[in-house]
Amino acid sequence: MDKLAKWCIWLRRRSFFRVAQRTFAVLMPIATVGAFFQVLQYSVFAPESFIYNVFDFDKIMSDRFWDIGTNLSQCVVEVIFGLFCLFTVYFSASFTAKIYRKDATMAGISALTSLLVMIYLFQLGLTGRISLLTGGYLGFQYTSFALLLGYGVGQVFHWLGADYESVNYEHTKLVQDRAIKALKPTLVTVIGGIAIGGILYVVISKVKANFSLTSIVSPVESSNNLLLTVPATALASSLSWLGLEAPILDLSNVAGSAAATANLTYVLRRGAVWKVPYPYLGGSMISIYGVMGGCGAILALAVAILIWGRRKEPETVAKMNLWPLLFSSSRGFLIGLPVILNPIYSLQLVLVPVVNMLIAALAIFLHIVPTPVYMVLTGTPGPLVPFFATNGNWPTLIFTIFLFCLDVVMMIPAVKLDNRTKILLKDYEMEDGRHV
Repeated sequence: MDKLAKWCIWLRRRSFFRVAQRTFAVLMPIATVGAFFQVLQYSVFAPESFIYNVFDFDKIMSDRFWDIGTNLSQCVVEVIFGLFCLFTVYFSASFTAKIYRKDATMAGISALTSLLVMIYLFQLGLTGRISLLTGGYLGFQYTSFALLLGYGVGQVFHWLGADYESVNYEHTKLVQDRAIKALKPTLVTVIGGIAIGGILYVVISKVKANFSLTSIVSPVESSNNLLLTVPATALASSLSWLGLEAPILDLSNVAGSAAATANLTYVLRRGAVWKVPYPYLGGSMISIYGVMGGCGAILALAVAILIWGRRKEPETVAKMNLWPLLFSSSRGFLIGLPVILNPIYSLQLVLVPVVNMLIAALAIFLHIVPTPVYMVLTGTPGPLVPFFATNGNWPTLIFTIFLFCLDVVMMIPAVKLDNRTKILLKDYEMEDGRHV
């Protein structure tokens, strides 16, 4: 445990991870607020959601109140999570510049400019239209890209920018001086953004007709072979830990699969649940058991922190995000803890979905639980997702509770490692008189 904790401390002392930790820390409040409004959008005001149907809001909620709630929640979610890369790239560049005592404000502005230039050219090459705020490329799912770009811009200011010391009051002359001194690194970063965007434009323009994410994901969704779906799930979970959540979301898409339709048709026509054509269907196994509707492993981590955690900050973040996590909104917790790019939780976040799928496949093979074939309402609590996906099969509910408890137990080593890391980190800071 001490060796692992020391390795985590060594990794945390690297400048990139220091920047990532600080960036996520400052973005925690807005991510948490966004998670709550995401619950409202997808679980309260959506007609296909769990809470909406349980409380029969279609009858008791007025149309005017529904319109206001839907538009308001959608507005907040789109502003926060739809533009999350803008916040990330700014603070990533700012904190990088601060580490080297450079102008953090100018670094952040330069990073924002470079990101928008790159997205502009990328969108132009992909669709032929000029659009910055559509397409989702500034959204939460590309957080890691924005983090890396901001760190790179901060390094440009590290090497080319003038030293900067903050003062209590800056009059116009001082602001002009710092802006002039930042001209060189700003020019380099903008030209770099143009160059990278131009390369993306050329590449995307040539390959867009022959490439699509759907062509990669569809074989996994429709596959009945665990030797394909399990490694794909592990890879997608790793990318999710890196801050790229799009692959795991696409893999857990159940509705678009012809094989899923074949399973449902078989059950509806014959009334049999044990001999469906695709008992280990990739999309269903990943969505229902791998991620349990979206954030099963993350919810298990939050529960483990609340039970075995010995640190106030993670427990506070877990408590604040427990309600969103119950209804499959994990982004506030991913940023607030943080989980993304945190080596302490990397192994468990990859193993838990894989173990869940393998145990579920064994249970289906032994006829302990049936294959999930039914669509589940959005925002359904993770441990209840398999129960509703099997049309209220009670053995499935018992099995899922066991599986979730196992997930919580699997998270205990990570929580203990985090506790131990914090203790060693305090000792390190006291000995060296510095903060990491």
